[in-house]
Amino acid sequence: MTTHPPPHPQSDAQFILNALREQGFPPLESADVPELRLLVGRLRQAQGDPEPVARVLATFVPGPAGLLPVRVYQPEPRPGPRPLLVFFHGGGWAAGDVDLVDRSLRRLANATGAVIASAGYRLAPETQFPGPAQDAYAALCALAARAAELGADPGHLIVAGESAGANLAAAACRRALREGGPRPALQILICPPLAPARDNPFPSYREKADGYLNTRAAMERFWDLYVPDPDAARDPLAAPLLADDFAGLPPALVLTAEHDPLRDEAEEYARLLERDGVPAVVRRMPGALHIFFLLPHLTAFRTALRHIERSVRDHPPTAPPGHPRPRCRGAAS
Repeated sequence: MTTHPPPHPQSDAQFILNALREQGFPPLESADVPELRLLVGRLRQAQGDPEPVARVLATFVPGPAGLLPVRVYQPEPRPGPRPLLVFFHGGGWAAGDVDLVDRSLRRLANATGAVIASAGYRLAPETQFPGPAQDAYAALCALAARAAELGADPGHLIVAGESAGANLAAAACRRALREGGPRPALQILICPPLAPARDNPFPSYREKADGYLNTRAAMERFWDLYVPDPDAARDPLAAPLLADDFAGLPPALVLTAEHDPLRDEAEEYARLLERDGVPAVVRRMPGALHIFFLLPHLTAFRTALRHIERSVRDHPPTAPPGHPRPRCRGAAS
């Protein structure tokens, strides 16, 4: 795929679709799991050169079934304490890794000044729900405890994710609230799947069902890989939109793409947060596909980066600088 940006935001979607078509990129719903992982890996070829950051650190944190890989991005120092932003990659719960979001997170670290910890998790179908959600919460807890060591303020925690990773980020926030774990100052959810795909009632699931890379059929398949049991799929840790109460969750920035089946459910999540007294901001990226955050050269990514930078700046720490975070109970389970 060429990495030259399109001239206008509205052309982002067609630009990507044309490039994928030229490369013979098959429909996501038709790929078996090994092929899906290869296809997602091919997206790295379209992401451009890595932007330098002051330091990149590879480390691990304990998870319920072993060590989880983490890549930490430390930007050049700025005056004052730096937030710790814990990020979870996408890939339909079945593909992707910390490499997938490397280019994007380098830019995010430089734009926000935050220390970014990109955490991996076990993938479906080898590990189905609740395994990846348990991994995400364990990573959040462990990284919050190591914030000072990583060069960040222990009192200023942010959790974020893209696509399936945004689902895990939202689930981690809910579990932290339920169990008295770390209190993020902000959750940043980028094109999150928050409700089961089958029988999904939201209009965008009909309007954007086909033709925009991430299809309704693909989402149904991803959900089946991650949560094959329909009853388990209604657990708020699997489908955060289906919770009864949203009070007490962190403030949210929800970024959606115009041409994405997931658009309306993500925007509904923000509405329910607001209903229950939680500040939430929605920013819809015009002309964008579901994968816009993985393509830093596109207009939608640059626009999203400005929104994230503003939200990080506008959401101060939830504890005084250097104040220790609550310890997580049973995070590895």
